[in-house]
Amino acid sequence: MAINIFSKSRGQGGATPAKRDPRKARRFFEHAEAVADARNYDYAIECYTNGLRHDPGNMDKHAALRDVALRRKVAGGKPAGLGERFKSGGSTAVEKMVHSERLWSKDPLNQKLMRDVMRHAVEADEAEPELALAEVAFWVGKLILEAPTIKKRDFWVEVRDLFSKIEAWKEAGEACRLALQLDPNSDKLLRELKEIEAERTMQEGGYSQADGAEEGGFRRFVRDAQKQHQLERDEAIAKTADAVEEAIAERRAAYEQNPEDLERLSKLVDALLQRERDEQENEAIKLLEKAHEQTGQYRYKVRVGDVRMKQFNRQMRSLRAQLDADPEDADAKRRYEELRKKRLAFELEEYAERVKQYPTDMSLRFELGKRLYQAGQIDEAISAFQQAKGDPKYRATSHQYLGSCYLKKSWYEEAVDTLRQGVEAHPDSDDRLGKELRYLLTEALERSARETKNPDHAREAQKIASQILQSDINFRDIRERMDKLRTLAKELGAED
Repeated sequence: MAINIFSKSRGQGGATPAKRDPRKARRFFEHAEAVADARNYDYAIECYTNGLRHDPGNMDKHAALRDVALRRKVAGGKPAGLGERFKSGGSTAVEKMVHSERLWSKDPLNQKLMRDVMRHAVEADEAEPELALAEVAFWVGKLILEAPTIKKRDFWVEVRDLFSKIEAWKEAGEACRLALQLDPNSDKLLRELKEIEAERTMQEGGYSQADGAEEGGFRRFVRDAQKQHQLERDEAIAKTADAVEEAIAERRAAYEQNPEDLERLSKLVDALLQRERDEQENEAIKLLEKAHEQTGQYRYKVRVGDVRMKQFNRQMRSLRAQLDADPEDADAKRRYEELRKKRLAFELEEYAERVKQYPTDMSLRFELGKRLYQAGQIDEAISAFQQAKGDPKYRATSHQYLGSCYLKKSWYEEAVDTLRQGVEAHPDSDDRLGKELRYLLTEALERSARETKNPDHAREAQKIASQILQSDINFRDIRERMDKLRTLAKELGAED
């Protein structure tokens, strides 16, 4: 007795289906949890959504992302900027669903964004029914119904239709009644509500006769499907872990048969590094150091450095989590600061040596420049970035760092010239780098204007700040800076 608007068309669409990869997703989720504990909520959202691309049906992680979103909101987090909102979500239905969930996570009380996630989840469920993404749609839809603040009939009609497509008839009826409250004289809505109730009666009756349970309909399907998917995820992760251990054992046996075979050594190292565990990583380091001693090939030493840097980063995340849990822990603060200095010293030495070994690799000079900047070695950092900007891949970011270096040395004219070149090298004004370059340019122009009483610089700074503000009013302290620049322009007689 279902009406046409509730007709289903599953498995359609020409986009390439999403491939589930729980192992790859798990890495993103683990990183998301670590950075969320460190209150880096924006990065946590990025990690969670990257993981959900590989495991879109993981309801536990959808819920964890929702928790991070609400914590970010409480901490004063702002909605996504205009540039992010208008970015393409991707070519597949799953990618579009995850993109819409990222935007919702930055404005978690916005019911229109909830509706967008629900819509894309239904579309993804229709395109790739094996992923069972109706669960996601149902979960988001229930959140919409919990606090129905929108007073638009068509909004609730769409929510009703989305529930109906996944055969969640009870919730479809709730949405239809909300639409009726806003249009009580609609015979069409009343007729459709009756048909929804008929569908619900048939669905619940069928489930009750089949299994004798009190709970029926879509809620039972969701509960059972969640259990099944969790079992599948656990099994996939366990199989992956077992496979890695088997690979380590097999490759260790092969290596021990011929310890001089560097190819076998490299395969064993690859296997040991899969699990990201200190004990296995330290074994890999010893093998790589042995290979470096035997061959003199620097690439083995580079890999040792890469492993050690990963270990430093893991230790830093762990200590950061301790500090977030107890900000007054003096011992944790001391150990964190000591580890930070130790890591920076190691990376400075590591990249300095790599630059000597590979002097034409500008990516290494760029990485060295970043560490020199962090260490306060500004003159040395300037030299590194001046060379790194010769590579188009690092040109704009090198100009950003150079501008910051010149500002630290109070070389305002040099900062202005360099940052203008950076803006020219990176014309996109809406992404993070584009806004950072322009923000730094306003700072350089403002300082120059104050020092030299240059009204042209004050006028230019005000104009650029206005462009940033119009693009993203929540970017850094752009509102306060704009007020200061207006005052400065008045003082210097630079108002348009």
